[in-house]
Formats: sequence, C-alpha cells, structure tokens
Amino acid sequence: MSLLQTSHAPAPSIGAELRTAGFYALAGALALLLQTTVLHGLTDGRIIPDLVLILCVYLGLYEHNIGGATGAFLFGYLLDSFSGSVVGLHAFAMTVVYLVVYLVSRRLWMDNTVSGVVMVFFGSLLKGVAIVAALAAYLAIDRMSLGVAQALLAEALLAAALTPLVFGALGWAKRLTGGN
Repeated sequence: MSLLQTSHAPAPSIGAELRTAGFYALAGALALLLQTTVLHGLTDGRIIPDLVLILCVYLGLYEHNIGGATGAFLFGYLLDSFSGSVVGLHAFAMTVVYLVVYLVSRRLWMDNTVSGVVMVFFGSLLKGVAIVAALAAYLAIDRMSLGVAQALLAEALLAAALTPLVFGALGWAKRLTGGN
C-alpha cells in the first residue's frame, strides 16, 4: 500500500450519497414548510427565523462538494418560489453564503457550537446585505434605511439563537440515517 492510498478516505458508495441527498432534501422541505407557512403565520410576517439559511450554513460547514453548493442554490431558488419574491434573489444570496462559509471553514477550525452560531449570525447578515445590494442595483436605491438594518440584525440574532437546536437536530438525524 502506497502513501497516496492510505491518505485518502474511500469513496462513498452511491447508496450513501443518495441517503445524504435524501436527508438534505427532506430537511430542506421541512425548513421551507416551517419558514414560509407556520412561522410566517405565527409572527404575522414580522421577524421570521431563517431556517433555510441555517441549513445552508450547515451545508457550507460539512458538505464540501458540488452537492453542497447545488443544495444551497436550490434551497435559495425554492425559497424564491415559495416566498413570491423576485426570482433569483435568495438563490444568489444562499449561494454567496454557502461560498463564504465554505471558504472560511476550509481555513479555520469550525467544528463546535460557538463557531456554528457565529457563522449563522454573519451568514444571515451577509444574506441580508446581498439581497439589499441586489435590490438596490435593480431598483436604483442608493442607501439602506435604519428599519431594514434593524430587521437584518434581529433576524440574524434569531437565526443564531436557533442554530444549536437546528444543528443538533441535523446531526442527530444524519447519524440516524447513516450519514457521515
């Protein structure tokens, strides 16, 4: 056995990859359902926790492959479809968040609860800024109001507060289904 053969992990089987994809599809469907219907109805459309963003940050931290990037884009696109916003805004923002989290997690040790909470907080702010910047370019707006900044901060704090619960549930379900 050569040094190259011992340093690489064995390739996952097609069954494991399908289970992982199915796990994320189910988790994303549940997050989309809760975020766009149940939580939206409970809060009357005010500050809503961004469960899909938490899932995208989880993908950026633990899925360093094309499937993770595709999943983040698809979750954003589905959120665009369900929320009735301009098509592409959330898809763009979730892809940007995934990319930044992925790049940071490749350089820093990000395998604890505190780092996950911090990444979700900054990811939520990044998503909000990306959406506001895209809308500003589209609608020729030159500045952001204080109310928008306060709403972005409140949503980021709420998402960060829910991160340990969501990450714990995702980790538990992934272990239960035989994921990594």
